[in-house]
Amino acid sequence: MFAAIALLLGITAHAASAASISGTITDEAGQPLAGVWVTAMTRTAASHPRRTVVSDAAGHYAITGLSGPGPYFVRARVYGYLDKELARVAPGASADFAYGAADKLDAKRTAAQLPANYWFSLLDTPSPAQVEQAGYQDQRQWMGQLKLICTLCHQLGNDITRRPKSRDEWDATLMLSGNMNAFADSLNRDVLLDVLTAWSDKIAGGALPAAPAPTPTGADADYQMSEWDVGMPLSYQHDFAAAYVWNPLIGAAAPAGAAGKWVYTGDIGWGTIYGVNIDTGATRMWEIPFAPAERWGFHSLAAYAWKSHPHTIEVDRDGRLVILADISDDDPAIVYTSGNRDIVVFDPRTGAWDPIMTQCDTHTLRLDLNGRYWLSGNLNMLCMYDPATGEERQIEIPLKFEGFGGFLYGVDVAPDGTVWFSEPFANYFGRYDPATDTVTQWEVPAPGYGPRRLRTDSKGNVWLPLVSGHLGKFDPATESFSFWETPGPKRATPPSGDDYHYNLFVDRTGNAGKKDTIYISGTNSDSIIAFDPETESFVSFRNPTRGFFTREAEAFDGAIWTVYSNDPAKHVEASPESAVPIPKLVRIDRLGG
Repeated sequence: MFAAIALLLGITAHAASAASISGTITDEAGQPLAGVWVTAMTRTAASHPRRTVVSDAAGHYAITGLSGPGPYFVRARVYGYLDKELARVAPGASADFAYGAADKLDAKRTAAQLPANYWFSLLDTPSPAQVEQAGYQDQRQWMGQLKLICTLCHQLGNDITRRPKSRDEWDATLMLSGNMNAFADSLNRDVLLDVLTAWSDKIAGGALPAAPAPTPTGADADYQMSEWDVGMPLSYQHDFAAAYVWNPLIGAAAPAGAAGKWVYTGDIGWGTIYGVNIDTGATRMWEIPFAPAERWGFHSLAAYAWKSHPHTIEVDRDGRLVILADISDDDPAIVYTSGNRDIVVFDPRTGAWDPIMTQCDTHTLRLDLNGRYWLSGNLNMLCMYDPATGEERQIEIPLKFEGFGGFLYGVDVAPDGTVWFSEPFANYFGRYDPATDTVTQWEVPAPGYGPRRLRTDSKGNVWLPLVSGHLGKFDPATESFSFWETPGPKRATPPSGDDYHYNLFVDRTGNAGKKDTIYISGTNSDSIIAFDPETESFVSFRNPTRGFFTREAEAFDGAIWTVYSNDPAKHVEASPESAVPIPKLVRIDRLGG
């Protein structure tokens, strides 16, 4: 009976190698169909592991190295066609998918499959008169602030945000969160409502993105993506940690009584840390044992418990987790009206938690080669804490931005020991040199705008993920800038792309491939984007799940890692085997080097 149904659906199952599922995909003319994402998912492990590959020019795909006995749910997805699905496929089986004429989608339904940045490209830049009314310097600054604000927590242009609304409905939507409401006022509420309402009117009138669907081919199709559920439907997994950044061969320690390789995430909404065994799919959860009575001042979804508010997580050279979290009411609020993160060190091997109080409101954490912690978060202060001696330092930074949101955010330590930081809302970044105790700052020039989590390469160059849809490079030796437009839709005014780059990672050791490759969060394009500085070429590794919003990336175990970081998680497309979306830990293996 099942075989007959599969045949009618254009799906054929037959034998394949053990621990793999493979097959061939054809279009309505019987020709090989390339660029199809094929995903195998199982619920036999707590984290529901899934693995995705892309069909090649011959229409062939092979999902290898499957963990667990199955059975697997297999889905084929490609732009311009309906999804095809096959349930209860065992490892060692093979499934062929044949698309028919009835599976072909029209232009409107194909556009609905596109990443958020394609739909965001339909939003018109406000006129110079509107920008002047809003009190901004120019269109570049207003659009930069719009993207910094409106894609801070989730995509802009996804299924939820592009749904047409009236002006009053947009106004009510902006009031759903106190922070969103305040940010809307900072853009000039009337101007913002005009822009958003005009965008809705265009979509309601039938406007579709002009750019063609980004079907993966060539190097863009040469990867395998593995995913594991982490948390629950209302989890907000802000960051994760996999390995010691200076030597990714040192991974995070396994929990007590466990073996294998583990990666950890921090649920900022619920004050918990999750661990995933990437070999077996087993999971564990720990609640940070410090819960201040006073609620954190910056919050979005009222359903969150907002206990310890864990943000950045880093692995130290001993495999412990260094976590930035709100752990005490005794530490006064600095940036926000209430709450202030400090440091807590967690050793999974023993379950021990070591709280460290500081005088800083911490957001992003990086470790230097001496094991010291460098912290961003304050309006005008960079902080250092040395766990070996207990020494703490605050380095005052000249304030470049007056108003809410002007704090330091990204921070990184270069191989020469200099510490780099970003001020995204001010459009500045800077360097602190511990050897000379000096601070230098630079404004990001046009066409770039809005640096967030910056990183340095092995040569000391500074790489900037820019909300303007650019990758930026700064050479400290010459103080010169270079910019590249990242893949995806572009706009002429201001000259920019419609993606949003929250973060980037530089693979300084070549753990995941070529040394010093840049991996950029395609936060508004469902992708991780690789850039080769030698060839100045991009490769996009797209997740077929819509709403793939990322804030951090790392190299570990020969792959690039990230985590779904939507706030709230409902902005992610639900999995076929799940009724509600759950954040996922993600591994990307480059198959072509």
